[in-house]
Amino acid sequence: MISPRRTRRAGSRRDKICVLVVIAFLAVLSPLHAQELRRILYGTTASPSHLPIWVAKDAGFFEKAGLNVEPVQIRGGSLITMAIITGNLPFSGAGAESVVAARAAGGDIALLACPVDADPVYLITRPEIKSPQDLKGLSSAVTRYGSTTHFYLRAALKHVGLNPDKDMTILQMGAGPEIALAFERGVIAAAALTTRYAMPFLKKNWPVLVDLSDTEMVYPSSCVTSSRAFIRAEPKVTEDFLRAYVAGINLIKKNHHFAEKSFAKWMREKDPTITKSTVQAYAKLFKSNPTVPDKGIQNVILDLIRARPDFKEYISWPEPFRENGPLERAMK
Repeated sequence: MISPRRTRRAGSRRDKICVLVVIAFLAVLSPLHAQELRRILYGTTASPSHLPIWVAKDAGFFEKAGLNVEPVQIRGGSLITMAIITGNLPFSGAGAESVVAARAAGGDIALLACPVDADPVYLITRPEIKSPQDLKGLSSAVTRYGSTTHFYLRAALKHVGLNPDKDMTILQMGAGPEIALAFERGVIAAAALTTRYAMPFLKKNWPVLVDLSDTEMVYPSSCVTSSRAFIRAEPKVTEDFLRAYVAGINLIKKNHHFAEKSFAKWMREKDPTITKSTVQAYAKLFKSNPTVPDKGIQNVILDLIRARPDFKEYISWPEPFRENGPLERAMK
């Protein structure tokens, strides 16, 4: 067990207000009467890594397990982790960085399954940028500090020889579309984008400094996450959920057409080229056995040490941040 720590402020006042809004929204969604299926709200972001949830939902895998899973989009991993810790979400998709930070601060949260070891993320610059050194003193953006997008941007900048803490100003912009628009308009000089948002810039041949999926980096994003209290209280629900989730991954790999329809529906994507390219890219990356990679947790801890030296005690100690048992039992 992690020793008790002095309470730290998890985010800005604005973050706390956002959490209250999310919780109020979830409360409104709560059913007035018991339903035949167990209703499960699942937090997602605008990331293709959540595709297994959407496909499993559309294919009826959750319903067959007696679950009525309803994806709810929430901006930013930090807000999702807060909703899990407070008990307002039984499961959710979250990046390892926000989970590790919340758990180390004493929050009851754990990673259960991670569909990819690394997303296809491109560090793209505006056409006038000729080398990584030209980015010094300029700006980039993430959805929220401490989010998956933040980790990827930092990793990409370090990969091309830049210091993300000193060489660039990193802004918070809320979501992928806002980042892409700011990039297009020249508000920021570089962006770390997944396939969906990178595609328009790749078509225009804007410079790509690195594709993180071509590196050896491991970072578990959009992982199925829950609290240990819920896992202990609802072991069957947890395993049934994971079994349906894995079935969703396998369907993506076998039937790209079905996955494309789910992606277009849930992401409201009207461009068939972007839909097809994104599904193809992720179908190759999704793991049939989506275990939580210990190396990914280690990478997150090493990154967080920059601001939290006390995180050194967790080096080579992934157990506080993951629960492997439910997935192992679901895969039998």
